[in-house]
Amino acid sequence: MKPLSEQLKELSDRAKKAEDDAAAARTEARSAVQARADKLQADAAQRKTQVDAAAASAKDTVAERWASLQAQMKANVNDIKADIAATKAEAEANRAERKAERAEDNAASAIAFAYDAIDYAESAVLDAVIARADADTVQ
Repeated sequence: MKPLSEQLKELSDRAKKAEDDAAAARTEARSAVQARADKLQADAAQRKTQVDAAAASAKDTVAERWASLQAQMKANVNDIKADIAATKAEAEANRAERKAERAEDNAASAIAFAYDAIDYAESAVLDAVIARADADTVQ
């Protein structure tokens, strides 16, 4: 695409040519003026075709860029979702580990309590045996 300043210069030159052609047409024969008009229409049709082609090309370029941007955004979103899923999985694994450790601690405490209960029961049985032996000797 040409720079805007160059496009404006060409537009200015074209306007000056139109002015000059209009002034010259006043002194020419009708057939020459008709030939100028026909050429002008043909040139205008050609410019329109060029502009339409440039617009279609620009439209295709914009569509390609838009599709590319959408694909890139989708890939970024998928990466973010994967990161979130990995973080969730890691958090769930950590939570499961803490839960297992608490359950193991509870089991160890219950075993220790059971040992204490057995020790207490054995001590109570021995106290009962001693008390029975003392009671039997007193009678």
